[in-house]
Amino acid sequence: MTKAQLFWYLRLIPRYSGILGIAGLALLGFALLLYTQELKPYQRDLIDRENALAQRFQQLRVPAVASSVSDALPKLNRSDTFTFFLRALNELAAKNQIVITQVDYKNQVEADGKLQRYSLQFPANARYMQIRRFMLELQTIPGVRIETVNLQRQQISDDQVALQIQLSYLTEAH
Repeated sequence: MTKAQLFWYLRLIPRYSGILGIAGLALLGFALLLYTQELKPYQRDLIDRENALAQRFQQLRVPAVASSVSDALPKLNRSDTFTFFLRALNELAAKNQIVITQVDYKNQVEADGKLQRYSLQFPANARYMQIRRFMLELQTIPGVRIETVNLQRQQISDDQVALQIQLSYLTEAH
């Protein structure tokens, strides 16, 4: 069929089909347009999402590697490092001009004998900024946790602050 014949048949469609045939062809063309412009992209997007969910599901099914978790955790000190910690605590207090008058110690075994917690409680006197620097530097030591802090000033005009601090030092028991 040539091009001229095709145009001749297309010119005959309105004559033989009538108004309802032309309306039907127009609706068919509109449905084809909606299918290609609206429905096909949604189907493609749905398939892409299903593939992404399947990949995530496969990633979740793979067991986590235990070594990556242990590498991310900070290493705890050995149980024989408590005296070195006490020396570091006193040096840190002296560096920040904090006067520690008395220290109470308590030793406790935890986690079925795998961990050992040393609890320390002591009063001290210093200025507020010195106490703040002391506590910030104290938190950087591995295994140290500041549990309670009580600051008190006798009079509003006093320069010195009375500090009551309780902290714990966690070590691995060997």
